[in-house]
This record gives sequence, C-alpha cells and structure tokens, in this order.
Amino acid sequence: MCGFVAILGKQKSEGELTRMAQAVAMRGPDDSGEYVCEGFAAKHHRLAIIGADSRGHQPMSVDDVVITFNGCIYNYQALRKQLEQDGVHFQSDSDTEVLPHLYRRFGASMFAMLNGMFSIVLWDKREKICLIGRDAFGEKPLFVCEQAGRIGFSSLLSGFEKGDWSLTPDLHAVHAILTTMRVEAPATMYQEVSQLPAGCYAIARAGEAIAIRRYHFLPEPDQPLDISPDEVQGEIKTLLEDAFSMRLVSDKPLGVFLSGGVDSSLIAGVLAQKSNQPLHTFSVRFAGGTADYDESGFAQSVANHLGTEHQTLEVNADAHHALNDLALGFDQPITNSAALPMYLISQAAKPYVDVALSGVGGDELFGGYPRYLGMAWQQKLRHLPARNLALTCLQKLGDSGSSRNMRGRLRRFLQGLNLNPDEAYQQWMRTTGADWSHMFTQQEPSMSARTWHSASDAYGGLAGLLQRYGAVNGAMSYDILTYLNDDLLAMGDRMSMAHGLELRAPFLDTRLLSLMTTLHASWKVKGMPWQEHLKVVLKSITTDYIPHDMVYRPKQGFMAPIKHWLRSDLAQDVENLTQSNPLGGLVRREFIQEQWQRHQCGEDRSDILWGLLLMDRWMQQRGWQF
Repeated sequence: MCGFVAILGKQKSEGELTRMAQAVAMRGPDDSGEYVCEGFAAKHHRLAIIGADSRGHQPMSVDDVVITFNGCIYNYQALRKQLEQDGVHFQSDSDTEVLPHLYRRFGASMFAMLNGMFSIVLWDKREKICLIGRDAFGEKPLFVCEQAGRIGFSSLLSGFEKGDWSLTPDLHAVHAILTTMRVEAPATMYQEVSQLPAGCYAIARAGEAIAIRRYHFLPEPDQPLDISPDEVQGEIKTLLEDAFSMRLVSDKPLGVFLSGGVDSSLIAGVLAQKSNQPLHTFSVRFAGGTADYDESGFAQSVANHLGTEHQTLEVNADAHHALNDLALGFDQPITNSAALPMYLISQAAKPYVDVALSGVGGDELFGGYPRYLGMAWQQKLRHLPARNLALTCLQKLGDSGSSRNMRGRLRRFLQGLNLNPDEAYQQWMRTTGADWSHMFTQQEPSMSARTWHSASDAYGGLAGLLQRYGAVNGAMSYDILTYLNDDLLAMGDRMSMAHGLELRAPFLDTRLLSLMTTLHASWKVKGMPWQEHLKVVLKSITTDYIPHDMVYRPKQGFMAPIKHWLRSDLAQDVENLTQSNPLGGLVRREFIQEQWQRHQCGEDRSDILWGLLLMDRWMQQRGWQF
C-alpha cells in the first residue's frame, strides 16, 4: 500500500510536488522516490509488502514507461508467468513491475486483466500520454484536478491542498456527507477536484481534457449459468476459497480482523486451513463498553475453534480525541461511526502485522443488511392492515437503546411503505430528511459542472438498477456502486493507512460479484421484515468451517457507542455547537438544536449529530468559513 502524487505539466512553484507528497507520506513509511522530466513529475511513498527490497522502488521506469502504483495485484504471479513466456525478463519480485510490461503489450486493456486493488498513474515517455486507472470496486483512491492547462493526480484529496491549485468548497458535498455520510465519486469536497470512479480508466495528454472510459461493468441480468442450481453453492465455495487464498500473498506479517460475525469468521476459517503458518487474528473491544457493543467474546470463541493466534485489543477511546483523530485521518470526511473502531483496531494491530484482512463486502455481495429484506417486502406490504396504527405506536415508543434498535428499524420500514421503492430505500439510508434551507444558512448553489458520471448514474441511478435487477439485487448493486465504494472502502483505506497498515477485502472479487449478481434473491435473503434470514447461502457455506450456533447468531455490527457518548462525553460538544458558529457558519443552529432535542427525548439521532461534530472538526482544521 502506498501514496503518490503526480503532475502532468509544469510545477507552478519550486517544491510544489514535495509539498503535495507530504499529504500522502503516512501511506508509505518504508521508502520514497521521485521522477521528474519535462512535462511530467511524480513522487511516491511506499509501504513495501510484495517484493519488499529496493528493486520494488517507485516511481519505477521500465521500457520508457514510468509507473506509480498504490495497491496490490493478487494475480501478478500468473501474469508474470505469461509475460515470461513471451520473453519478458524481470528485475524484481514486485507486483509493480508487471504493470509496465502489460501496458506495452495490451495498452489500456491491461486493467481488465488485473485481479486486485489498485490506483495507477502511468507515464508513457514515447507517446507523451498519461494513463490512469482504478480497481473495479474502488478499494484504492485516485483524485484528479484539471486546471490551467495541467493535470494533477493524488492518492488523497489533501494532496491538492498542499499544492498550487485553486480550490473552492463544494457545498453539495457537505450536504451529501451530512445526509448520506459520504460523497459519491466523482464528486469531492472541492469543485475543481474529481475522484476517478471505480472500474474506470482515463487517458490524459498535456493541454487536453481527460478522456474517461469504463472497463468494468455489472453483469447482464438473468445471465444464463453454466452450472445447475444444485451446483451453485459448491461453485460459490470454490470461488470464495480461491479469492481468500489469493489475498495471502505478502512478504510481510499478515492477520485477520475477526469480529466473530459470519464474514470475518469465514475468512479466518478458510485461511486457517489454507495457510502454512499460524494465522493471526485480532478483535477490538472498548474498555468499559456495554455488552451490545462488544463482539470480542464471539471472536474469541471462533478463534478458539480454529486454533488461531488471537488477540483481543482493548482500547480506551476518548470521545474528544477520537473526533480530532478521525478528522485528521480523513482527507474527505465519512461520518460512518464504524470509522472509529476501524481506526483503533488498525492502530492496535500495526505493531504485530503489516497486512490485515477484513470482511467488508460480504454484506453487499451476499445480502447481509435487513434493508434488503425490506426491499423484498416493500411493495407487497403497502396495504398492510393497521399499518398506520402500528407506526403511531412505534413513534410513541421511540427508539430502543440497544445497538440493533429494532423499533427504529421497523418504524423506518413502515414509513417507507408510502413511497416508491427507490425513494423508500434512499430514505432508509439517510441520516436526515431535512431539506437544504432547513439545514443551511447559504442558498443552494448550482451543481458544479462535472463531465464524469458516477458509477450508479451509468445504470440510471437506483431506480434504473431496481428496474434492471429487481428489488433485492438492484438495491445490493446500488450499495456496491455507492455505499461500499464511497463509504466502507474509503473509510477502511483512510483509517488503516493512517497507521501504515494495508487492509485487504477478500470478498471483493469480480468473479464472485458476477455470480452473485445473477443469482435469485432467495439465495441471499428470506423471511419477513421482523423475522429475517440474511446471507442464506453464505451462512450455509460457513457452517463447513464454523459451528452452527456461532454462525446463526444475531448480527451485531462493527460499531462504536456513539449514541451513549452523545448523552455523556460528547453532550457538551453538541451544546457548544448549538451556541457557536456551527460548521463555519454553514449550518443553522436551530437545525442542530432540533436534532439534539429529539435525541434527548429518546429518538436515535446519533448519525446526524456525530456527522455534524465530525464535519465541524474537519472544517476547523482547514479553516473553512462561510
């Protein structure tokens, strides 16, 4: 895992590239390198995981191709063998060296050949062109700024804050973060900077606009399978085992973040059988935390069964320091409170391993969220008798204090029965339904003109995906293109790389995605909204490795006790927001006061309140004022 910056064109001032690279330096503590020629310059900070000696130094120059690369190519050994049969001689054991040779033989088609996580900037000295690309799921970030006849590239948005680029805050991005916890690529916090969408590549020439292309697409619906229904589970299991095993490639110590849930337990179960070395597993618990936020006991039970070398990392999380550390760790805020345990477990695990495997993606590919079952029933239950009476009762009872908050989930489901399917799903995902003028002191500006489409827009947005794939598979596809990419993966990348730790997601394999997207929803979710059966086929497979009672336990989730902090440690912070100039004067005090009052009266408003606190701290660090 690494960080890099590059400029196609001239540096505006002496040392601009070096200043930009300071923003990504924490991503690569092992080595740094620089390449400068007329018209192109790049600086790279390396976290050496594969081919860890100096021969893997970047930027790497091979056959008039200069490559700067962040990520890991899991199938690089197979690609290398193919290239060697074509007469290519390699100088290192690094996966990086495969890339320039692939480019010379296959051009931009190389991206479809890569199984891995990556962001790549490649400079062809002969043709004077720059080729950039990002992996199919968007695990690794790549930001781009076209301005004044030159183009900048960076692993982090903050790279442009350190350079000579004119940047204007994008208020629509702030609104998106507060209402959905994320910004959907290609949008960013600045109007002038875009993020290359997942599964895309682009070709750039000095003085010309970037031409962007998509190389990875979701499969066609109702795609015929070459296997019978009886063989489906066996095929999924084979693909899972292969995908997981590929993620073991590393020249540095490797471990698994084990929550005790289905996803991470399956990863640990498969790898405990496949690995020739003892498997290291880690879980985290908050010191003094309540039982419904502590999964460490479940993780220990799984570890005991598998015989892994397990450590429960107990952390003392101070709410005030947590806010500041997370704001510093995010180049672009993500207000999902799961960022905190990810930050803390990465910090605690780094002394033991340099690579960690996470279960992220299992929910989106295999149907792990109750909202998918809600989509299956949303249209069927629109005329449910006594629905309004049930909704009134739930509103009077308020939310439950547990981490799962079943009353709140059922209330939101009933509220969505009056809406179209796409509107209901988006409402279930929002932190607030307040309109712009109710939240903000500034008038809503016109949208910044971006020529790139988002990954979901390529399919007609959520409504188009629901029409294309049906209620359940359409919602899952939407999450893969948006929530997984712009929230969970971005959060995991920033929180782990803040400590120089490489995070891998074994479920994110394009072969698995193609198969699971075409399978009927019943392979993923069954039951009623109040009696859910989630991850149907995945749980069945997991019982081959983990005892039945460990697999079929209620889902808990990887969460921090934010709602409790808001009634204790963070209460004064929220009070201060209501009395100050919140978010640089952008957000109305009355809006925060309203959310705070509802939270104190028993309604769980922790998502929006935590988002306001984190955004306020992030803006303070950058001096944003409105």
